[in-house]
Amino acid sequence: MYLGIDLGRKKTGLATSDGNLASPYKIITHNSLRQALEKIVKEIEIISASTVVLGFTSGSNKKYFENFKQLLEATLPKIKIVMWEETLTTRQARQTMVKLHIPQRKKAKKEDAIAASIILQEYLDSK
Repeated sequence: MYLGIDLGRKKTGLATSDGNLASPYKIITHNSLRQALEKIVKEIEIISASTVVLGFTSGSNKKYFENFKQLLEATLPKIKIVMWEETLTTRQARQTMVKLHIPQRKKAKKEDAIAASIILQEYLDSK
């Protein structure tokens, strides 16, 4: 099982896949990187994920994603963690929701999970 992560400062989107197709899973909210870690570790255990695909952006924010990866590796050393460039996935998620005619009030609730599924799908497609 794969878990895709669109890590944010306050909200994080999660996506799953047990084969070749990624699906939005859920969005978690958190107040710190440690709290995000705790919640994501629980989700990894619930779905029995063996591989985590962590989206990241280059530039000044990259250290935030690298810190999270190090914390996750220390907590779950047997999990495979792949860093995946995720620039513009949120924009793609928004465009997808427009095409699917998702009402504006629901877009914010789904955006991060759809972005996570795009990150995970890009990784799966590259294999």
